[in-house]
Amino acid sequence: MATKDVYKNIISILNLLNITYKEIEHPEVKTCEDSAKYRKEKGLTGAGSKNILFHAKGKFYLVVTIATKDIKARKFKKQFGTKNIRFANEEELLSITGCKSGSLPPFGYLNKDLPIYVDNEIFNHKNFMFNPAIPTKTISIETKDLLKVYKSIEQPVILFSKDKENQFYFEPIK
Repeated sequence: MATKDVYKNIISILNLLNITYKEIEHPEVKTCEDSAKYRKEKGLTGAGSKNILFHAKGKFYLVVTIATKDIKARKFKKQFGTKNIRFANEEELLSITGCKSGSLPPFGYLNKDLPIYVDNEIFNHKNFMFNPAIPTKTISIETKDLLKVYKSIEQPVILFSKDKENQFYFEPIK
């Protein structure tokens, strides 16, 4: 799986669903902070993405949240059925997603077995911005359209939120 294939798949999904998007070019980014800087310079607003590939119990999971938010692996122990969770390494990122660290998109993977866990807080924002597998590009879409994407893709998509006791709870996307 190549990075360009993931990018093409993202654009194909957006076009197939008639989703309006903005795409910008910028210098290569490796961190959420770098992305935020260039997006601001280009006039994009909204929540930036942070996408993390976890490995647990011989399986991989993509967690999608907001760039400014910290995600603790331990919050997913029960959901993933194990106490041993770790971040995927660079080699695993490439083989499972076709992407390098810093350019994981929130969808568009050709690997249909990769479950996607999406932070429900994303949908409190009007727009969502992400690198579409290419570290020199950013795409911005409305979060209502991101929800449309998640409802249309083949991968299992699970929403997660925090309750009043600050505990995570999970529900399949509807």
